[in-house]
Amino acid sequence: MKYNIIHICEDEKFINSAINQFEIIFPNQNKFYIVDTDNSIPFRHVTPSNCTKSISTIELVQLSETLDKSSLVILHSLSSKFYSFVLKLSKEIKIVWLCFGFEVYNDSYYYKNNQLLDKITLKKYPSNDKTLSWRKKIRPLYRIIKPNLPFSDYELKRKAIQRVNYLGSTFHDEYVVIQKLLNVKKDFFNFWYYPLEQIVEINSPINFDKTTMLIGNSGFKSLNHLDVFDRIKNYNLKASKVIIPLNYGVESYINDIVEQSNLTFGEKSFPLLNFLSLSDYNELLNNVGIAIFNNHRQQALGNTIALLWFGVKIFLSEQNPFYTFLKRNNIHIFSYENELNENSCNTFLTQEEIEQNRYILFKLLQQDVVTAILKKHIDTIYA
Repeated sequence: MKYNIIHICEDEKFINSAINQFEIIFPNQNKFYIVDTDNSIPFRHVTPSNCTKSISTIELVQLSETLDKSSLVILHSLSSKFYSFVLKLSKEIKIVWLCFGFEVYNDSYYYKNNQLLDKITLKKYPSNDKTLSWRKKIRPLYRIIKPNLPFSDYELKRKAIQRVNYLGSTFHDEYVVIQKLLNVKKDFFNFWYYPLEQIVEINSPINFDKTTMLIGNSGFKSLNHLDVFDRIKNYNLKASKVIIPLNYGVESYINDIVEQSNLTFGEKSFPLLNFLSLSDYNELLNNVGIAIFNNHRQQALGNTIALLWFGVKIFLSEQNPFYTFLKRNNIHIFSYENELNENSCNTFLTQEEIEQNRYILFKLLQQDVVTAILKKHIDTIYA
C-alpha cells in the first residue's frame, strides 16, 4: 500500500534527518511543507529536494482543505503557525505531533520557571510566569453570548493539542511527562530524529586520554550554569580546561556566563563562542572526561549520546526525564543532585563501563532499530 504522508515543519536543522529516515522506509510517499512567512527566501537548514516545498501560512490553511482523508499529517513541532491548519483539517485525518519540547517547556501556562531553573539561576533571572487571568478563564463562557469573539492564542493552542491523535517523543519517559503537563492522553509515537550513526562515527576507538570538563551545551538559562559553577567552585579539578559551549542562545545570558566562568575557573575557563563543524565538535567532545548538565527538562540529547559514546562520565539532573530513560536502560549515568562531588568529578569511567554504554546505545539507537520502530508506527496507523 502506498501512503500519503504530509509533513508540516519549519526550516529547522532536524528536518533533513527526518526526510532521510522517512524516505528510506517510504520512498516517494512524503511531502515536507516548510512553513515560512516569506517563501521566496531560500532554506537555511533544509536541503531542497523533490519532497520539499516552501509554503506560506495562508497557503498552509488552504492546504488543509484539500488534503485527501487518507493522508497522515505529521507535525514537526507545534508552532503557532500550525494552529489554524490543524483546526481546519478533516476529523478523519490522523495527526502525529512530534513534540520538540519548546511548545511545553517554554510556555509558562504549562511549565513554570521555578520548575525549570535552579535556585541561584532563578534568583538572578526572576520568574515572569504567566497564569490564566480571570478574563481568559471566562472567555469561553463569554463566547456563548458573543459567538464571534476571536479565539486567543492560548485557546487555539489548546484546541490544536486536543485535535492531534498521537504525541511523538524520542523516549517514553518524556512522553509520560509531556502528557501530564498538558493534562491530555494521546497514543505514543516513538521517533528519534538522529540515529546513532548520524551522531558519531560508531567505529571510532575509545580515547582514554581525557583532559577536559564540559558544562552545558548552549547559552540558555535552563542549563543552570550558575548553580553548577557554585557547586564545584571549591573543587580541586584535575581537568585542564572547563569548556562551556555558548555558541548559541541568549546574548545577555551568554555574556553573564562568560564573565562568571572566568571569575570561577580562571585560566581553566574555556567558553566556546564560535560554531564548529560536526567533526571538529566531536573531536572536542572526545577529549572530555566529565560532563555536567543541570537542565531539569529534556535537552541536549544529541550531545549526551555523543558524550556517552566517547566514554564521558556524565552527571544529569534527576529531574530530567532523560536521566530516568538512561538509568532504566542500565546506562552508566550519574546524578547531579546526589553523586556529584570532588572525588566523583575527578574519576573517569572504566573501559568496561564505556564498552557497556556503547553496547546498550547501539542496541537502542542504531539506524536499523530506529527505522524499524518508525515503520511499525506508520503501518499500524494505516492498518
